[in-house]
Amino acid sequence: MWRKISSFPLRGVGDLLRQHMKLVLTSTELLRDLIEGCISYNWTVVQSAAERIAMAEREADDVKRRVELHLYSGTLFVGLKEDFLRLAEAIDQIADKSKDASRALASRQPGKEEMDELYECHIKIREIVASTVEIVKLLERSVELMSTDKKASLQLAQQVERTEEKLDDMKLDVLKYLTQKERSISTLTYLQARDFVFLLDMVADTAEEASDVITAMIVKSGA
Repeated sequence: MWRKISSFPLRGVGDLLRQHMKLVLTSTELLRDLIEGCISYNWTVVQSAAERIAMAEREADDVKRRVELHLYSGTLFVGLKEDFLRLAEAIDQIADKSKDASRALASRQPGKEEMDELYECHIKIREIVASTVEIVKLLERSVELMSTDKKASLQLAQQVERTEEKLDDMKLDVLKYLTQKERSISTLTYLQARDFVFLLDMVADTAEEASDVITAMIVKSGA
């Protein structure tokens, strides 16, 4: 899509974006290890997953900076260059929010009785995590196809949006359940679980924002 109107130095941007996306997906996939450690009350696993997510996020930041350097050194229509920058930033925010969510959960170890009290909640959150990972996988595939199959890329970007809308209902169910359990757990544990859900929701929201950028770029290119 961009190769027809860009100079040679810009041709590496597509590969860097795909590399960036893979690291971001890794940071999101590690949320599954995080929640499994939480369900099994193994805080060593929880903290290890949080550390690995932070490492993936740092690597993603490094690649994003390389994307920016390629964009500045290449010749590209200004509006499209801004779109690439917006896309890289939106993708990077997915890893940022995954890191924030992991740190919220790993920040303290609630009591075993409280965790048992919230077991059903954690099962629901596991489903949200799985759906969130699926959204980011759809986005990765959309990014991968941007330069080779714009129609398929656009369809995947639209699927990201539809899947994210379903997640909103799942999030509300979890928050309602947490409210019901508010008096049987400590305030800190309640806030910790609630904040994790909110931050997890932001992961999906930022993925949707990235898909919106992809949609706009493809429409501009005349898909």
